[in-house]
Amino acid sequence: MVGAVVIGGDYQGLGIVRSLGRQGIPVCVVDDEYSISRFSRYATRFVSVPDLRNERAAVDRLIEIGKRGGLDGWILYPTREELVAALSHNREELSQVFRVPTPDWETVKWAWDKRNTYRLAQELGIPTPVTHYPEISVNSRSLTALRRLLRLSPQSRSILFTPPKPKHGARTTTRS
Repeated sequence: MVGAVVIGGDYQGLGIVRSLGRQGIPVCVVDDEYSISRFSRYATRFVSVPDLRNERAAVDRLIEIGKRGGLDGWILYPTREELVAALSHNREELSQVFRVPTPDWETVKWAWDKRNTYRLAQELGIPTPVTHYPEISVNSRSLTALRRLLRLSPQSRSILFTPPKPKHGARTTTRS
């Protein structure tokens, strides 16, 4: 029977596992985190992998899992943005083992980056909100300051990031 490979087992993955599992479809969860889907009664298999955020490593590992686990023809369901990108970039290679419903990158890129989406909408005459994309310049001075801030003790950080207390006699609102 053809099954499903859910890549990423957080709450989105859990929804997919439950939906498919209730229909009697076998589901293999592949994840690099200690996520909830592995504990679902509908997950027939769970494979822990060291890294799904590295595109090449994720694709190689999926192919290996598919071949070793007899998952030929199973359908891939990515649950995170970087996994959608990995599957779309490597669709042809993954299709040698799995069914890959994720479109190729030429299609995915329009939804992947909001700038592409808005540019396409404008070309098609679809109104879009005014959006600015500021360039962020990081220089060595700002990096040094950030490093110093991150080295502060937790107590120092809480002082820096705790909102100021109201002045004596100032009215405050409370929720009840």
